[in-house]
Amino acid sequence: MADDKKDLLGPTGEHVRRNVTRIREARGLTKKELADRTAELGRPIPPLGVSRVEAGTRRVDADDLVVLAVALDVSPSSLLLPLDDREGVLVEVTGAGQVLASAAWDWLDGRGRLGGNPGTDLRPTLDYEQFGRPPGRRPISDEVAQLLPQALSVYGRTDG
Repeated sequence: MADDKKDLLGPTGEHVRRNVTRIREARGLTKKELADRTAELGRPIPPLGVSRVEAGTRRVDADDLVVLAVALDVSPSSLLLPLDDREGVLVEVTGAGQVLASAAWDWLDGRGRLGGNPGTDLRPTLDYEQFGRPPGRRPISDEVAQLLPQALSVYGRTDG
């Protein structure tokens, strides 16, 4: 029965459970100590819950993910992917399938889209910036983005 529940986790859930264990152990924390930290932060995950997260028999929702990241003193993104971004390494990302680990990390770090080539996919890249990043964190300002389609047409490009 536990295997059936474990099979319900997708690839990202598997990364989360492995990373919680890896980081908790690297920090020298017991499951109880991690549970105590989550309780102190106002989103209690009891020791049995931590055990189940690590065993893959308890799903982690968005609030759990964030409190675990705060309690472990890491970024939420560090729980979502394997700790590997070597050249050519592929990782499984829920909804995207196998992608280069470096591209997945860039995406989680807000550095770019998960797919597409910025040199040929300008409109989706601009949309990514507009809908997925606050104005002060966009590498291309709104003003420049509005001028790009006109500038591209001058140079014979139509991807804007």
